[in-house]
Formats: sequence, C-alpha cells, structure tokens
Amino acid sequence: MEPRARAGKNRGQQNFSDTELQMLLYAHGDVPHSLDSTKRVLDEMLSDFITELSFEADRAAQLAGRQKVKLDDFKFACRKDPIKLGKIEEVFAKKAEIDAARKAIDMNDDKITKTTMEAMTGEEELGEADDDHDAHTVGGSSIRGRRSRQAMA
Repeated sequence: MEPRARAGKNRGQQNFSDTELQMLLYAHGDVPHSLDSTKRVLDEMLSDFITELSFEADRAAQLAGRQKVKLDDFKFACRKDPIKLGKIEEVFAKKAEIDAARKAIDMNDDKITKTTMEAMTGEEELGEADDDHDAHTVGGSSIRGRRSRQAMA
C-alpha cells in the first residue's frame, strides 16, 4: 500500500501533541493560546508534508537501488524548492561542524591538545605579528618584556 494511502487511516487523530503545536505556532507569531481548529489544521498540514517528503525520499532511494533512506535522499527530494534545500544544507553543514569538533577532541584521554584546539578554532599562532606576544601582566598592569623595550629604542 502506498504511504499516501496509509496516511488516510490517521485522519481525525493528531500526530503531534497540543503543546508541540502550540509552541510551534507561538514561535511563528501566533497568540499564546491558539484555537483548537488551528492546531488541528497545522497537525494535518505537518503530517501531510512529512508523509509526502518521506515518500519522495523513499522513491529516490529505490531509484538508487537502496532499501534504506539516507539524508541525501531527502536533500534530493527538496531539490526543486531552494528554501527547503537551503535549510537542509544548513543542517548538513552544522552536522559536519559538530562531527569535526568531536573528531578533534580525543575521547579516550579527555585532553585537548594544542593541535586539536587549532583545528577546532581554525586559528594559528601569530608569533611576531602579535602585539601582545612579549607582554605579560603583573599586579594588574601590563609590562612589556625587555626585548620589546629594546626593539622600541
């Protein structure tokens, strides 16, 4: 049975809780306490959207010869809608950033080394280009090292 036909069985039942729908509506500018009919319509719209998008992603996976749906299949299903595709790309970029941060931190010994911090921040040592390279703080006031004073003279 096609997924769209199966979705008809749940008509009249809410798939999302009232609090989830209320928070979503309020986040997008609705009043603090929405009408029940508004929540029902939003629930139906969300359910239909998720069902149709999943069906399209499943079709893309089947055309690729796979039985499991991958995230790229959802990306392919949204290829004609630049707003949805942009949001999906944003989520992929954030996921890659999180994966890189996890990889940079060595989970075995819970230590962050200098190289992993450089990999996480993307910064490199400034060396001589850094103005405060030779400066150190004593008692709240900054005192330059002897090399800096000699270089200035």
